[in-house]
Order: sequence, then structure tokens, then C-alpha cells
Amino acid sequence: MFQVPNPLFDLAGIMCGQFGIPFWKFFLATLVGKAIIKTHIQTVFIISVCNNQLLDWIENELIWVLSSLIPGFDSYLPTLTEKLHAVKEKYLAAPHPVPSNVKEKWDFSFASIWNTIVWLMLMNFFVKIVNATAQDHLKKQQDKQLAKK
Repeated sequence: MFQVPNPLFDLAGIMCGQFGIPFWKFFLATLVGKAIIKTHIQTVFIISVCNNQLLDWIENELIWVLSSLIPGFDSYLPTLTEKLHAVKEKYLAAPHPVPSNVKEKWDFSFASIWNTIVWLMLMNFFVKIVNATAQDHLKKQQDKQLAKK
């Protein structure tokens, strides 16, 4: 299955290293989280989305649960289901062919803004780690010099 890079996971690994989490504890937690929990969640999600009968059953069950638990939801239900079906049809529709001579514009979307923020956080964290390491090294050198005097 295709894995999307997750900078927040990398940040978690960097922070575990910075705070001295033992390698095997981090590795085993990562193994359980990614290989067992995340894989099963993704598998169930993909099977649910790709199986039209199962997707319709989930939709009907969700509608029944929401309409029975939330009072007054019945009035919004037709509009909501109509919008969800429109999104589903748009998603399932074949993409329009793009001419090869047309240049694509830069996509200024929420995802690009979020990725920029995450990268800035990672760079800031990296600079702080290097700075803290340098200050620690300098402090040790100064302590050695003071101990010699």
C-alpha cells in the first residue's frame, strides 16, 4: 500500500530522541502502531470505500443512527444526503483530460499551506536542537576550564 509521508511522525521521532526515549520502546510502539493498528484501519477504510454495497449499508446505518439519536436531524437529512451523493458522484466521475500544452497553476490550497507550516516547525525544531547541543557542549567546555583553575 502506498504510504504518504507524515512529517508529524518524523517530528514525533525527533522529539523521542531529544527526550531520551529508549530505542526499543520507540521501535516497538511504532511497530504496533503502524503495522497492526494503522494497517487494519486503512484496510477496513479502503474495503468500505471500494465496495458499493458495503458503502450503501454504512450510509443507511449512519443515517438511521443520526436520525434516531439527534432530534430535529430529519429535516436536514435530505439536503445532507443530496450533498454527499453529489460529492460521491464527483469523486467517481472520470477526470477531464488536460491538454499537454497547458501549464498548471500553483495550487494555493490548505494542504500546501499546512505542509509549509509543518516544514517551518521542523526547521525551527532542528535549529533549536542544534543550538541546544552547541550550548551544552560549550557549557561542558567552560565547566572543564573552571575545574582546571
